[in-house]
This record gives sequence, structure tokens and C-alpha cells, in this order.
Amino acid sequence: MPSPLAPLSGLVSGLLDRSRAGFRWLKPDKQALTVGVVVFVTLATTLGIVALGAAFDATIDREVTVDNPDYPPESTCETFGEDGDSVFVEQCDRPERIDVDVGEELRSASGEYVGYALIGVPIWWAIFALALHGGARLAGGSGSLGDSFAIAAWAIAAEVARLVAGLGAIWYVLATTTVEGTTMESIATEIVAAISTMQGPLLVASAVVISVQWVVVVGGLEAYHDLDRGIAGTVAGVLAVFGLLLAAV
Repeated sequence: MPSPLAPLSGLVSGLLDRSRAGFRWLKPDKQALTVGVVVFVTLATTLGIVALGAAFDATIDREVTVDNPDYPPESTCETFGEDGDSVFVEQCDRPERIDVDVGEELRSASGEYVGYALIGVPIWWAIFALALHGGARLAGGSGSLGDSFAIAAWAIAAEVARLVAGLGAIWYVLATTTVEGTTMESIATEIVAAISTMQGPLLVASAVVISVQWVVVVGGLEAYHDLDRGIAGTVAGVLAVFGLLLAAV
């Protein structure tokens, strides 16, 4: 009697065969695509941060009163505020408190993280590649460090799918949540609590993406490091478990 898991096993085996064949097709004269993949993921992540800011601005319609950042300290205004020649005269005439649009403020704050995306993705790629290379070497792999960087690049490409899923979930939550806080701190707490309700679906999305990455890494280890499928699957599995633990934090 055939095993009920036979169809699933055959599907996974077929995907791994395609992954291995893809890496063999890429090597050795198409390695320039590796850099292109990393650039693509970096730009996608950057656009994702911009999209997150747009989601805040489009879904949160509320104003709060905050301290005016352009208003000098009270002691400064008491000392120089009435001095006609002082540079503080105009600043001290401004209101101490101003109303701000929460959505616009959050969009502006999100934009400050664009630089982190531009350097963060390449750094994560390098860390992943080094960990992958170390694991492959310990398992008896024969590939070069450049080979490991190529495998890691194609694996992180799947992160774009997780990014899209995360943005979609956050946009949905924000669009269906009524923000009632009267300060930036209380509103931030409400937003975090609302997004936390999507932790389950986002964890499922992460598991799917990590499964795809496992297939990519196993195929790459077979093609570039000459590891047999069982050992390659174990090396990739250790990295996958670590990635899933990070996603669950």
C-alpha cells in the first residue's frame, strides 16, 4: 500500500530537483545575477518602508497636541524673548504647543528607516551567506565562499513575498482599527496592539517563505557544494529553524 505522504514527498523532491537544476544553469557565467537579486531585494525593502509610511498616513486620521519642537526652552524666552536684537524673539512668539496629524508624523518617522534598509539587506545577506558557508563546510561541502553568497542571494529573494504579506496585513489592520488615543504614546500603543492581532497569520506567512528558502538552499548546496540531499536538507533545516525562531520573537 503506497504511503499517504508519497504525493507530498514527490512534490518536494521535484521542487528540489528544479532548485538544483536552476543553480547549475546559473553557474558559472551568470553569477552577475546574484548582485542584481540583492539590489532588487534592497530596493523592494526600501519601497516597503515607504509604503508602510503611506499606510499610516492613509488610514490614521487623527490630530494630537504636542510640544512645539521649534519653541525654545522657557528660560531662554524669559531671558532673551523681549530683546529686540535677539535671534530668539521670533521663535519665542511661536506657540508652545501645536496640533499635528498623527498619520503624517508616522509617515515621516517611517521614512527615517529607509537608510537602514539600504544597508541592512546587504548586511543580512552577508551574515546569512557566511553562516551558510560555515554549515556547508562543516558538512563536507566543497563550494567556494562566492557560491555560498550566490545561494544566500537567491534565498533572500523570497523575503519580498514576506514583505508584501506583512504590508498587506498591517494596512488591513490599520484600515479596520479606530484610533482613540489623545497622545502619540497612547496611539502608538494602540497601533502595536492592533498589529499584534495579526501575529498568527504573519507567522504562517513566514513559515511558507522559510519553506521556500529551504528548497532554494538545499538545491544550491547540492549544486555548488556537492552535498547529498539528506545532508543538504539538514544544513538548510538548521538555518530554517533559526529563521523561524527569529520570526516568532
